[in-house]
Amino acid sequence: MSKALAWIRKSKGDESDVGLEEQRELVQALADDIANEVEILDLGVHTGFSTMTRDDPAGLLDQNDRVQQCISELEAGEYSYLVAWDDRRICRDEYFSVIQYAAKQGSAEIVYVGDVNEDDLTFDLKRRIERDTKEEEIEKSRRAIERRKQQGYDHGRPRFGMTYDPAGQYQVPGDEFDTVVEILRLDQEGRSRREIAGLVDIPTSTVQNVIERRGWYIERIDRVESDINEQLTTDL
Repeated sequence: MSKALAWIRKSKGDESDVGLEEQRELVQALADDIANEVEILDLGVHTGFSTMTRDDPAGLLDQNDRVQQCISELEAGEYSYLVAWDDRRICRDEYFSVIQYAAKQGSAEIVYVGDVNEDDLTFDLKRRIERDTKEEEIEKSRRAIERRKQQGYDHGRPRFGMTYDPAGQYQVPGDEFDTVVEILRLDQEGRSRREIAGLVDIPTSTVQNVIERRGWYIERIDRVESDINEQLTTDL
């Protein structure tokens, strides 16, 4: 039985972009036509850029847990088709090649509602033009991030279980940090990522991200504990 992933996204602040309702109607209709089962990834109004070209604390495409999960499922062969309006609705920068690779590994065919007869050069040109129109904004963001790095501050969207301190400078444990600790504990016990995901009730991709960043999380814990001890010593 074939299964399709219907990918829907509209760019932020781009009034010329194809509307969400039109995408929701036609992308899903095409997916229904070519597959027996359809799963919908509806990102709504969401940036099409990734951390490969930008760093934005508001959240980028590859920082989205649902996107990461769908790409993992594509690579695992859970879908026969990836259906979208066109390639730019999927992604607007080089992260598109990551998605293409995942689809290829999982033997999924990418199908577009829009004009898919244009050759690769035309698509590359369109993407380049769109990139150029936002280059100034990207450069401003990069400069701001560079200033934060020089000052030793954290940057980007808070990682799972974390939040920014009141000054907006460092990531510190947030409301879901207990889940981070539990993930690391279960991993230490030798549990599989899929098993851990089931036990803590979060996507496998999030579990994997936490485990791969074990050292980063421990460093933040040590920093918070050091700050607390310093404050206690000062008060005494």
